[in-house]
Amino acid sequence: MKKISNIISYVITVCLFCALYIFLFDLACVGKISKFNHIWTNVCLFDVLDEYLACMINYDIVCIVLILLILSFMLFWLVRVYHKRILLVPLLGFLLFVLSIITCWGLV
Repeated sequence: MKKISNIISYVITVCLFCALYIFLFDLACVGKISKFNHIWTNVCLFDVLDEYLACMINYDIVCIVLILLILSFMLFWLVRVYHKRILLVPLLGFLLFVLSIITCWGLV
């Protein structure tokens, strides 16, 4: 049972790294055309464009900080189990991020 929970936590950590890369990519796109979607219209109700972007940046930063806190706990817990194989987690998370971007843009 412990082995299954270690594998599940390893997969969750890879997904968390993917989410970190997604939020960092979202933060890098501030002010560009990809940030003008209507996902945040209910949360960030500002008429001025700069305040709207600042509201979205604040949500990105809060999500990044929360993910980093969870990742630090998960990596500290998994390093005792997987030792050097833990170095593959950021790479696998980046691969998952690239695959999600490719499928989102319809290239596959």
